[in-house]
Amino acid sequence: MRSAGVRVALVLPTSWEWYFEPQRKHSIAGYAEKALKISEKISPGSGVDVFLYGEPANDEGTDVVRSRLEPGSLSEWVREWGVRPNAHRRPFDRPVPSNRAEECFGAGEQPWYGRPLSAVHAVSEWASGSDESTFVIFWLDRKAETEEMIRFIGESDGERIFWQFFGDSERIYETFWSRDSLSRRQVLPNVWFCFEENWSRRAVVRGFAQWREKLAAKA
Repeated sequence: MRSAGVRVALVLPTSWEWYFEPQRKHSIAGYAEKALKISEKISPGSGVDVFLYGEPANDEGTDVVRSRLEPGSLSEWVREWGVRPNAHRRPFDRPVPSNRAEECFGAGEQPWYGRPLSAVHAVSEWASGSDESTFVIFWLDRKAETEEMIRFIGESDGERIFWQFFGDSERIYETFWSRDSLSRRQVLPNVWFCFEENWSRRAVVRGFAQWREKLAAKA
């Protein structure tokens, strides 16, 4: 499936240190690689805008940060955003230079969780600056702010942004997402939820493709 005029956004929490371990399947680096492959399929050469959300590293920081992941630059992006160089430093080891992830976000240990509503607002504001359709792949790892997110999305432009959420069913508000088939576009046509973290490209692109087809038929 190739779609003209489509931007891909990936939204990731920074809640836990192990999200910054690239060798894990469910890591920031792993999802960045998958999103880049999706982008190359549906909008070749356009890259991915990656939004990370979590506890700011200091009082002057922000809880949502956007970065660009260009085709061919995955390794460089992971070095800046997908790892924490000082995460496993022993007490008497000298610290190594911090990367962008450490400069922007806190330690990522309980009870510090990102606020996903802030990320939804940031993505919506960014997407509003373009006439292109936006395909958002959004990792949720908590239950909080779910209703507020959906209420905000429902009151926004439903013909410009498609929200593909995903997350472990035991860690998110599954009963809410399952209500009235909300997770399958039965309430909001531009919202889909995948109840697992180990998803395939087909699983997350299917809802977006159907949404695009319906919009094209209405035009």
